[in-house]
Amino acid sequence: MKAYGWMGWLGSAALYGGAWAIPASRAFASSWEWPALVVGYALMTVLLIGWLEKSAQASPMRFVAAVNGATAVKLLSSVALVTIYLVAGGLHRVPFAMGLFAAFAWNTARFVWVSQTFSRPQNTADRPDSAP
Repeated sequence: MKAYGWMGWLGSAALYGGAWAIPASRAFASSWEWPALVVGYALMTVLLIGWLEKSAQASPMRFVAAVNGATAVKLLSSVALVTIYLVAGGLHRVPFAMGLFAAFAWNTARFVWVSQTFSRPQNTADRPDSAP
């Protein structure tokens, strides 16, 4: 597994454990919603990184479209999740909203880090437009 994969899973584990460290969110951390949220965002990020990797090999325009599409997917799914949870009358409203934001922020930072590694040229001397 690549380094960003291990860092992603370790960060998600730290995020999961961090909820147990905050006394106000321990009841939420012990519910099924918190692990489902952390694992769901991690899996969504893995799928979006796979889409990004395929598009980076295709063309620059596809790469930009994949980054924009992945951002839209993450934003719209986050809004949908928090809306559904709040309208359904979830028991842990504030910890859920804060946890969703934390999971979103961590996985977005991870996604940006990975997208920058895909868009960087490996060696500028190998590029045809580089001066001797």
